Amino acid sequence: MVKPRKFQRSDNSEIYYGVFTAPLSSPNSCLLLFSRKSMFRWQVGTKSWTDHPFVAARIHQIVSFKGQILAMDYLLKLNTISLAPRLGMPEVPLVWGEDMTAGLLKKSWLVVCGDMLLKVDLSIHDLKFCFQAYRLDLSVKPAKWAKLEKLGNWALFVSLDRRSSTFSSLNPERWGGKSNCIYVPSKSKDSDEPWIEVELGQFMSRRSHPISYILGRKSKQLESFWVLPSLVYGVNK
Repeated sequence: MVKPRKFQRSDNSEIYYGVFTAPLSSPNSCLLLFSRKSMFRWQVGTKSWTDHPFVAARIHQIVSFKGQILAMDYLLKLNTISLAPRLGMPEVPLVWGEDMTAGLLKKSWLVVCGDMLLKVDLSIHDLKFCFQAYRLDLSVKPAKWAKLEKLGNWALFVSLDRRSSTFSSLNPERWGGKSNCIYVPSKSKDSDEPWIEVELGQFMSRRSHPISYILGRKSKQLESFWVLPSLVYGVNK
């Protein structure tokens, strides 16, 4: 168990998001907290917090990718969080392709999938909706989101609950899953299945498909979410 020094709150430091940058067993483990105007950092083992004011939209999600900490805000801009020599969060210049503007965007998630960083979008098209995936292409300047038609032998896991980490699974057939599919927890524990399986690019009815609950207003009740033990405990397998 670790315990940081008591966080001194002020009028502008109401915390809405927090994340560990690495498992507790890692020497680089630190806790990041975000308020409307500041980012706060506590390095595990130290006795003080570091405060870094920043001008950015509300943070939507944070992932670790190839040694970098990336944050997506509510405007879907991508930012790099730098911890040394000082805290900072510069924006990553990005180009959006024309195919990313089709339909009405409803939800977005960042998912690390092997050596790729994906942005998974749930968008509405008339009376139907579907999942689309875009790969971050850093080989060009500025970087761009390139549409991914298939996930290959991968399956992705996302959840409405933002405390739930997104993750991917290679060769999901090993545990009875399906490749090229996205898994979302069911709305209720009383559902026949604990999750909903949707193929990438598959169009679904806004009225009858089980996953349609995502399109409604966010419930104040606790949502179901995924837990991957290796993300918490640093297990290699």
